[in-house]
Amino acid sequence: MMIFEKFEIVENYPALYFGEIEALVISDLHLGLESLMTDSGLYMPKFQLSEMKEEMKDISQKKDFEKIIVCGDIKHEFSETSYQEKKEVEEFIEFSQTLAEDIYFVKGNHDNYLIYSVKRYPQVRLEDSFVFDGVNFIHGHEKIEDLTRLDTEYLIMGHEHPALSLTDEVGAKEKVRCFLYGEMRNGMRLIVLPAFSRLAQGSQMNQLREEDLLSPVLKDMIEVGEMKAVGVDKEAGLFEFPKLKKIRSLG
Repeated sequence: MMIFEKFEIVENYPALYFGEIEALVISDLHLGLESLMTDSGLYMPKFQLSEMKEEMKDISQKKDFEKIIVCGDIKHEFSETSYQEKKEVEEFIEFSQTLAEDIYFVKGNHDNYLIYSVKRYPQVRLEDSFVFDGVNFIHGHEKIEDLTRLDTEYLIMGHEHPALSLTDEVGAKEKVRCFLYGEMRNGMRLIVLPAFSRLAQGSQMNQLREEDLLSPVLKDMIEVGEMKAVGVDKEAGLFEFPKLKKIRSLG
């Protein structure tokens, strides 16, 4: 499925393909999350990195890409980088290098000290944002004081971990990761990526009050209720929804 006739959701994966620059675009990996949960007393078997690698390998067999762009929160721990986290970040980088020539990491709010994990990999660039062919890739955790300085037509971000809470006819509830897209107040077009990590809890967009949104970009620069959603589920596929304001009752 295409968004804005320019970006393609890759089948049933929480990933975009930007064909003009042959790039795979994902966000919010939160590597090391299982270890942090185990350290806090909740045992969690380590599976998400191997699952991500498997999905990226599958995507590479469907799409040719030379770049991998990760829109922030590559790691999970705020205050430091644990041994396990550093090990997983480096394993992710080394795997990504087998799929793409260049890797671009947007620095997210969880990515303090990430530089120590990436500095020995010349193929990896770590910046606050990247711009390619009129598209600005950010994480989305920081307030943009002057949107006019973003001289691009499109803005792609993560951070919010958007999801939808859906209820079936017998009352069973399911939370599904989703893409959000819409037009910002200055005319720019915005896409919010779902978390690539299955463990990163999503903001349930059809139940959330706008004042509870995480991203200042969504709070201040777009009418969130006017955004459309595309649910993505590995088993069930894609679900195209109307504007969020019309699906509040689905939660």
